[in-house]
Amino acid sequence: MLVWFCLIAWLALVVQGVLAYLVLEPTGSGFTRGSNRAAAFLRWEAYALGAAVFTSIIGRRLNATGTARMVSRWPLRISGGFFALLLIIFVGLIIWTRVFG
Repeated sequence: MLVWFCLIAWLALVVQGVLAYLVLEPTGSGFTRGSNRAAAFLRWEAYALGAAVFTSIIGRRLNATGTARMVSRWPLRISGGFFALLLIIFVGLIIWTRVFG
C-alpha cells in the first residue's frame, strides 16, 4: 500500500512540473525570457526524482513482490533516465562547443 502511495506522490509531482511549465507566465526579456518556466519545471522534476528514489527504497525495504515491485522501480527509471538524458545533452553541448566553436 505504501508503494502505491509513493507512486501517486511521484506522479503528482511530475504532473505539477508539467503544469508549472504550461501555466506560468514567462518573465524576463531577450534570451532569458521564459527561463522561470524552465526553472519551475526542473524544480518539480527534481522533487519527483527524490520521490522516485524514496519509492524505490520503500519497495526494496518492504520486499515488494509482483506488481508492487515493478511499480516501485519504474518511477526511478523514468525520472532518473530523464535527468541522465539532460546531463548527457548538457555535457555533449559543452564538448561540441569546445570542439567546433
